[in-house]
Amino acid sequence: MTDQEQSNLAPRVAEMVERFDKIGELNMRDLPVYNENLKVEAIGFHSYGDNYLGVLITPWFMNVILLPQDKATMDYTLVASPTDETLPAGTWQFMFGGDDVMGLYKSLSLHSPMFAFNTQELARVEAKRRLNSLLTPPAAVTEDVTQQQAPANGSRRAFLRGQVNG
Repeated sequence: MTDQEQSNLAPRVAEMVERFDKIGELNMRDLPVYNENLKVEAIGFHSYGDNYLGVLITPWFMNVILLPQDKATMDYTLVASPTDETLPAGTWQFMFGGDDVMGLYKSLSLHSPMFAFNTQELARVEAKRRLNSLLTPPAAVTEDVTQQQAPANGSRRAFLRGQVNG
């Protein structure tokens, strides 16, 4: 992410990118799940209710993130607990995550590990495609696409395989 792109992010989103950069450098770089071809990047983050919603690309995962606009107090008892979140394409099971620096947030795993992506651009294209599919109401999908794919409120497994709205 260029300095210009970083400066256009909301401060909370920029803080998250910086935090995951640091996690990558300190904790993940030497692990076998780390893809050296990728870097941490925030894709499509925008205000969504009281949160910022977008996709976070890291060298070890790609997740949809619901990051509270105001830092939420960290509650470690919630980490890895599921919570249903309704988006225009349907209801999805997110997981709580966070730490003392970022506070509590919610995430929906799209890819992990990230070895399917040889370049940052390929990861960006996938992140944008998947975010768009979550933000597209079922009525906006053409009949041809709907016949080929599971309904928007279909299984999480179908969504994770890219078989919903996109």
